[in-house]
Amino acid sequence: MIDQQKNWQTLNLANIQQRLAWVQQQPDGVIFCQESGVHYVTVNKDKNKIKFSLVEKVNLHTDLLQSVIDLNNPLHLVSEYTQAMMLGLVWQNQPQKVYIAGFGGARIPLILHHYLPETVIECADVDPIAISAATKCFGVQFDSRLSVTIQDGREYLEQKNPDIKYDIIMTDVFCGNGYSSHRLATKEFYQLCQKHLSSAGVVLVNLLQRDEFYAEKVKTFQSVFSQVCVSPWKDINSVLIGSNSPSLEKSEIVSRAKYLQDGHEFSFSLIDRALDIRVGRELAESIANLDQAQILHDDSPPVGYFDSWLF
Repeated sequence: MIDQQKNWQTLNLANIQQRLAWVQQQPDGVIFCQESGVHYVTVNKDKNKIKFSLVEKVNLHTDLLQSVIDLNNPLHLVSEYTQAMMLGLVWQNQPQKVYIAGFGGARIPLILHHYLPETVIECADVDPIAISAATKCFGVQFDSRLSVTIQDGREYLEQKNPDIKYDIIMTDVFCGNGYSSHRLATKEFYQLCQKHLSSAGVVLVNLLQRDEFYAEKVKTFQSVFSQVCVSPWKDINSVLIGSNSPSLEKSEIVSRAKYLQDGHEFSFSLIDRALDIRVGRELAESIANLDQAQILHDDSPPVGYFDSWLF
């Protein structure tokens, strides 16, 4: 069985590299640019790095990179926050079903699809142009185990039969300047996620630490899940991890990450991301004003929320 899986992964990697061959042949510079709403969806090649960005039409500015792929090692997750999103496997090392709100360059779906050949991965994204960029420039190919629906990430879950459960749910949804949807940050949304989780399922959320409502979003997440961990990346991103399964001590989280690292031979260090995790008092002390933060609800967004476009 292990040999069969390794053989499949070898073939799959070859297929990914073949799909990226035309990108490899392109000169440095912009290799994809299309209008999408208030943005341009752009893909830029810089030697062996391919970078996916949303550039605002008004001032041609963006400071939030969406996805990066290394053409020399397409299975390497360049961004540390994407590595941290893989910590969901600590709680569910053989997930049957995964749901991801947000597609971007599809780095996480592609990695999960490669290393977990029995897992079904469903994604939702509102931007068909971004999906086109990912399939054209990031080696993604859809099949019976990997799909994307052009739909709001919350609506997708709301319309699912209540009996459908996921072992891992991820949200990674931003506009080009860092704005994240209020509807994907409320207690009601996380309760919806909880309803669609398997008994030991886990939810992971990518947040920006500079978000004006960062503490409120963490506090809201804590109001739904009994164990909450955070894996911060510098002063930029934080990945929230929440589950209602029996709590894990940090030593157990690190031990399970080592098991996964040894088994899958990731080119990035899942162990380092596990060591970064903050739980309990360490988490509380790392987030300013967390104890004073308010819980976010659908019907009462805080004053100024919709003005918080992080230029």
